[in-house]
Amino acid sequence: MRALLAAFALLTVLPLGRAFAPEDLKGASAFFPLVGYALGGLLALASLLPLPPGLLGALLLALWLALTGFLHLDGLLDTADALLGAKPREKRLAILKDPHLGAFAFGVGGLYLLLKGQALALLPEPLFLLLLPGFARFAFLPFLQRYPLAHQGMAALVRGGPLLPPFLLALPFPILYPGPALLAFLAAYGVARLALARIGGLTGDVLGAMIALSELAGLLGYALWSALRA
Repeated sequence: MRALLAAFALLTVLPLGRAFAPEDLKGASAFFPLVGYALGGLLALASLLPLPPGLLGALLLALWLALTGFLHLDGLLDTADALLGAKPREKRLAILKDPHLGAFAFGVGGLYLLLKGQALALLPEPLFLLLLPGFARFAFLPFLQRYPLAHQGMAALVRGGPLLPPFLLALPFPILYPGPALLAFLAAYGVARLALARIGGLTGDVLGAMIALSELAGLLGYALWSALRA
């Protein structure tokens, strides 16, 4: 139970800021997809509101960001500034700790919000909205276990947890939506490879970027899949 609470504390805005033991934090990764399903369940319910598609898409985006406390978006912005552009590795690592945002953060963040809002305005089916956040919170775990860490931090706290339970929990999404699932997984892989090349490994911010871009890639894959079916 403490590992489950730790998973919600790490990935949502819920006020569960109690002191968790190291084994609770490592075990939390087993429940990451469940946290995603809780988030996805609220998104699926909200998607049933009788609102115009554009307004409903904006509402879903706002709800998605609010429930996560903007955590993954913040990781994406910091990662964009650190990994993009021509800088030495030491400078990139320093940027990850800098609270100020640079041009790459504004550019990538603006494009991310635009694309995600437009994809949500297409009103994916509720089941898709339920399952996607759960899969995105599994997709980064294989890379977290395999790739080195650029420095000790949040990523180190959850590294070493079990892989089979979250894989089984996340399995319904690739079974039902193989194309979007493949794109979501490839997005996580691309961020991990870029982080390995640019800063020597993963960090908590990079993990947040992997989740954010996995969700976006899954939504774009669904949009493409829907267009091909039409």
